[in-house]
Amino acid sequence: MKALIVYGSRYGSAEKISQEIGDVLRNEGVEVDLLDSRGLKKFDTSPYDLVVVGSGIKVGSWTKSALKFMENHQNDLRDKKVALFVSCTANRDEKLLKEAQEKYLDGVAEKYLINPPLATGLFGGVIDPDSKFGIMDKMILKMVKKDLESKGIDTTKPYDTRDWDQIHKWARELIKN
Repeated sequence: MKALIVYGSRYGSAEKISQEIGDVLRNEGVEVDLLDSRGLKKFDTSPYDLVVVGSGIKVGSWTKSALKFMENHQNDLRDKKVALFVSCTANRDEKLLKEAQEKYLDGVAEKYLINPPLATGLFGGVIDPDSKFGIMDKMILKMVKKDLESKGIDTTKPYDTRDWDQIHKWARELIKN
């Protein structure tokens, strides 16, 4: 089996998740290619049995480059096993989790894929106060920071909501289907 993992990452969380998924698949005997979607135009997906597309979420949106990859390859992906994942901190709240699944995964799959995805993964993200945020990010971080602090979380340190065991399990399941 040969897998392609394409990711869009702004601050590195989706990239790290993609690398981890690739490592798990390789350990299971899968040949894996990992590509950053930035600057990726048309790419030959024909050698791949499985295509995993992932993105970090910022201000409620996928990265433009990851969406563009799916848009440009919509017909190519029709005959492939395709899995989608996002990296966002919505997994810290049950209500946000449901909304994020619908918007970031189900809605994106419906818009950009011809067939339903093999799997979707809503993985956590990292809120890092040392990241170089833009003005919009800083405003959102300010709101999130108050919520986190009310839950006793130290917002002066990176807050990582990624569940690596969940990510590993999800990756292993991809090759069982």
